[in-house]
Amino acid sequence: MDLPCLPWQDHVARKWAGLEPEFRERFKSLLEIEDVFESALSVTTKDDAARLRRISAEGHGHTRKDAAEASACRQSGNASFKSGKYAEAALHYSQGVCLSPQSSEQLSLCYANRSAALYHLQHYQDALEDVSDAEKSGYPPALAHKLAKRRAQCLARLPSSHVGADRDDRSGMSPKVTVCFSREKGRHMVATEAIAAGEVILSERPFGSVLVASGGTFGTERRHCHACLKPAWRLVPCAGCSYARYCAARCRDGAWEEHHRWECPLGACLAAAGVLSHLALRVALKAGVANIRGAAYQGVWGLLHHVERHAASMRFLCAVTAATLRLALGETATSPVGREEDAGGRLLGVAMLRHALQLRCNAQAVVMLQQPGLSDAHVQSVEERRVATAVFPTLSLINHSCRPNTSLSFGAGGAVTLRAAQSLRSGQEVAHCYGPHSGRMVAGERRRLLQEQYFFLCRCEACQEDWSPDEQSGLLCARCDASLLPSGGGDHSCGSCGGVWSGGELSQTLRDVRRDLEAAAHLLERDQPGEAVVLLERSQTRWRGAGVAPARTHELGGRTEDALARAHAHKGDWARAAEHLERSAAAVAARFGADSVEMARQVAKLAQLHFNAGSRASALSVIPEARRLLTLHCGALCPEVRELQAMEDCLRLTQMDLGQEKNVKLKWSF
Repeated sequence: MDLPCLPWQDHVARKWAGLEPEFRERFKSLLEIEDVFESALSVTTKDDAARLRRISAEGHGHTRKDAAEASACRQSGNASFKSGKYAEAALHYSQGVCLSPQSSEQLSLCYANRSAALYHLQHYQDALEDVSDAEKSGYPPALAHKLAKRRAQCLARLPSSHVGADRDDRSGMSPKVTVCFSREKGRHMVATEAIAAGEVILSERPFGSVLVASGGTFGTERRHCHACLKPAWRLVPCAGCSYARYCAARCRDGAWEEHHRWECPLGACLAAAGVLSHLALRVALKAGVANIRGAAYQGVWGLLHHVERHAASMRFLCAVTAATLRLALGETATSPVGREEDAGGRLLGVAMLRHALQLRCNAQAVVMLQQPGLSDAHVQSVEERRVATAVFPTLSLINHSCRPNTSLSFGAGGAVTLRAAQSLRSGQEVAHCYGPHSGRMVAGERRRLLQEQYFFLCRCEACQEDWSPDEQSGLLCARCDASLLPSGGGDHSCGSCGGVWSGGELSQTLRDVRRDLEAAAHLLERDQPGEAVVLLERSQTRWRGAGVAPARTHELGGRTEDALARAHAHKGDWARAAEHLERSAAAVAARFGADSVEMARQVAKLAQLHFNAGSRASALSVIPEARRLLTLHCGALCPEVRELQAMEDCLRLTQMDLGQEKNVKLKWSF
């Protein structure tokens, strides 16, 4: 969660309500960060720190090592392994690795078992490293022959040489843009010369980032490196706690030096404090007390905090949370500020508060396409999910548009790349979307959300011209195929035959279709494609029953075709799936644009369907467009573009029909 957990919010709210009226009025008048922090610190005690620890223990568990819990995780992994669910087994064993005390037999057993799961997942190098760690951790000598056999099996399957993936390590701002300032727009980025669609405008690594915990056995925090955010099967544990884990010793050691040696003793308190407070602390710790105002992070320090615009209750919540974390840090043996109320400790607290308020308006979600579960089916649902919250000083200078002219993608280390999603002319402002998008939300709701969180009234073209999705537009008369036109009072009529539909009648039909789509999605997640097809086809009769039909560009019509394509793909009917997916493309293009990233993913799915159907000519005709669109938004090095290239290479090398053994696994984004 971004804000602190509800029990801590309630505690701080009660604290605020119990203060003298004079104190509250004086606090409301404070507009300097230092004064706000000092005022909150004056009423924050060690009892508050103890309360935060109790809340974190009750709601978020513990982060200590626990051999009994590690053993339970290993047993869960064994059950998954015996069922052939090797990905599940690996994650259970990883949790056992993190919970096991250092140099314990339990740790060696978890490493050894995870090596077996990784071997079956064909991650041979990772399995080899787990074999070595099992031996170093005191693996029982009587079982050593098992490790020796697995090492030999892994070595036999490893290629003689490893070709690493290309990486684009460029960082910085394009020379074709500059940062300007005006009273109306504040700091903003403008093109100084023409920029082609797909051209990189900005590459930037985060100054700091924090994984967003999604909870559960397979949560984000258990599948990604806590330093570089990379998903990894072989995660290396922190020696001091059971929560933090990393893709390699390099990330673990770097995080320890930068921030984790101080965060580790705080344990679950940071989860209770919320992502933004956690990130605020991490940014301050990275800068270091000695350099808190140094040039190294002036880009972060200088971001607007809008202290005067935040409600007094929000300022108090952030300030008390910062003061409590500062007190909790002072109680640890590794405190960066010492146990006394020194200037360094206060400065760290002030920095935490400043960053917490800044991050309310400047934090950036790091998003990645992720599979919700661990299905090994041929059709795997993926969706864009936030895996972390980060702060990018330069990216934060770019203003919002509800119809942006740029695309964001995230790579190694959480680095962001901003590309032009369309051609930009000299003098044109560069804009990206803070969340509310004209293709997903009506203008009034977008403006309200932006005003509440970012304190500005959006005046982008989409808002000024009231671009909003409208489900009652794009409907046709089922009798004569003519468009329905508004006729006042929310009603619609056919411009050709004169038929009339009430707004309530149309709204009910749309609600029923949306409900069918949600139910079909649940059926597909439970691997029931036949039942999903029946439901979706019944949903299509709802349109006919109401005497209307969705145009090719209608959102719900497009979503229904996409869902039917997904269902037929689940059944292995690739050709029929491709037919439905082709019919959904017009709706995606109308909603997001023909060159949008959403359209790129739709065309990429179509290429995969044609490939699996063995339709060589159709696949070769679609792949170039899918590659063009994905390269435009994500770059030529992204995994999806590489997969398309591999498919094309395969098709051009062989003239024969593709067999089932050459099917690619479909990642169905929605």
